[in-house]
Amino acid sequence: MGDSKALIACALAAALALGCQAGRALTGHAQRMLRSPGEKLAALPERVAEQYDCERSPRPFFKLERNEVVPERVAAGAAINHRFVYALCAARPTDVVRGALETRIVHEGGTVVRDRDPAYALKPGRWIVDATVEIPEAARAGVYAIEVSFQSRAVRFREERTFAVVGAKGR
Repeated sequence: MGDSKALIACALAAALALGCQAGRALTGHAQRMLRSPGEKLAALPERVAEQYDCERSPRPFFKLERNEVVPERVAAGAAINHRFVYALCAARPTDVVRGALETRIVHEGGTVVRDRDPAYALKPGRWIVDATVEIPEAARAGVYAIEVSFQSRAVRFREERTFAVVGAKGR
């Protein structure tokens, strides 16, 4: 009787562990599906200026608040969401900062995908920028990085986040 209780407890623990992994994968997939590509204003310039005390900072003031990939593990042939969130206090409330925005996916030191917008406009306030990135069916399993960088005379940043390709979709 004691052995059967131990077996049941082990089976439940294993099922729970597998369920948690599957749950995280489903949560990541659902999160990606809910994020439509594009830019969304999250806070007006005045709110960002208050939060970062921009009156006392040289302008433009820029802060990359988040850079993330969802899900962190993906099958080849599936898609990820790349999101970055930034805050900008410009010299005037409607000014933008134009520069080159580049996104690269890197694997084993080489660039797999590259997208560049030479005249991207950072806008005042807090902005959420989402992109859906399709992972090619032929992608090999392994660790990849998505790098996002921006360069202008006034603002520069570079940030990366890793994710894993774990196998072909449907396998």
